[in-house]
Amino acid sequence: MQAKRKLQQEARRLRQEGLSINEIVARLGVAKSSVSIWVRDIKLDDEQRGRLHKRRSQFGLHNRGSEVNRERGLKVRQAYQQAGRERARQNCALHLAGCMLYWAEGAKGRNGVYFTNSDANMIMFFTRFLREEFHIQDHEVALRIHCHTYDEQEISRIERFWCDLLNLPTSCVKKTYIKAGSDSRNNRLANGVCDLRVHRTEIVQHIFGAIQEYAGFDNPAWLF
Repeated sequence: MQAKRKLQQEARRLRQEGLSINEIVARLGVAKSSVSIWVRDIKLDDEQRGRLHKRRSQFGLHNRGSEVNRERGLKVRQAYQQAGRERARQNCALHLAGCMLYWAEGAKGRNGVYFTNSDANMIMFFTRFLREEFHIQDHEVALRIHCHTYDEQEISRIERFWCDLLNLPTSCVKKTYIKAGSDSRNNRLANGVCDLRVHRTEIVQHIFGAIQEYAGFDNPAWLF
């Protein structure tokens, strides 16, 4: 009971300072209905009401600004997808193969390319696709290796294997994850699994647009 009385007193003090009901609720972590009852007899003066109105206006402007940014981002992604569709109409074999491979094996996040596989030839081809179609630079590529060994020398060998295969500096290896596995699986995945990432919205949305053009369907969900 004493704790509740302290909350009531604090709520009334904050209201007298000119805080809004919602601001008091956020500070004290109590129900809005309770705060409304506790402070209903406290009248704000003109200056306090003016400050509240100003804060509400600023909040509204912030929300409108966020909405404008969302709309702007959507239009940019739509333009990237349109570019992918137009490229697909040029019937380039490398472009077709790279986009279809990503459709089958790549992640479907809207702001970056995430391609994971244990097949060295597949990773090598996809990297060639990114270089020739989108002219990515080495510093844009992040590799995350997944392997089944705790041996530091073996981990270094695996990291060098993927870097040499893809003609990338070892600085591209951002993290190596170690996962225990069965002996049979370890033998099959001697070089682990390579997770290749390029954080460029333009590329992944281009690929999404091209996939839709090649396959003859629309998937608006890839924009969001």
